[in-house]
Amino acid sequence: MNLHIREAAKNDYEIVHRLQKQVHELHTKERPDHYKAADTTLDKEYFFNLIDGENTKIFLLEDDQPVAYTILTIKNTEDRPILVPKKVVYMDDFGVDVTYRGKGLGKAFFRKIVEFAKDIEADSLELGVWEFNEDAIKFYESMNLKTKVRRMELKL
Repeated sequence: MNLHIREAAKNDYEIVHRLQKQVHELHTKERPDHYKAADTTLDKEYFFNLIDGENTKIFLLEDDQPVAYTILTIKNTEDRPILVPKKVVYMDDFGVDVTYRGKGLGKAFFRKIVEFAKDIEADSLELGVWEFNEDAIKFYESMNLKTKVRRMELKL
C-alpha cells in the first residue's frame, strides 16, 4: 500500500461527499428519527466554508485514491473564570470507504490525526459517536478513547 495523508481542497468535494454519504447512510438506517435519506448529504457551500475556515481542517487518506476522510474543528474553551483553558480538536466526521474497512487503514489514519492534534498543541481529541454504532465504539476504544460525557434523550 502507498498510504499518504493530505489536506483536502475545494476540488475534493465529490470525493469527500462520496465517503461522507456512506457514513450518512448508516446513520439514516439506524436513526431514521434523526437523519433523512438524501442524494446530497454534504452541502457544497458548507464544504467550501470548512475548507476556507480558520479553525477547520479536512484530511484525506489516500492509497492511490482517497479511502478515508475526517473533518476536524479546532476549538478553545470559553473564557470563563470557572473553566480551565483548553484547546480541543473535535472530530466532526470520520469515515473509511466500505471497501477498505477492516484493513487497518482507519487506525493508521486515526493515529495521524492524533499526531496532528499534538503538533498543534491541543489538549485533547474529542468526538461524538452514536450509541447504536457498536463497531465505531469498539474502534475508538481500541484507539484509547474513553467516554467523557454521555448525552441522553427522552423521546416524546
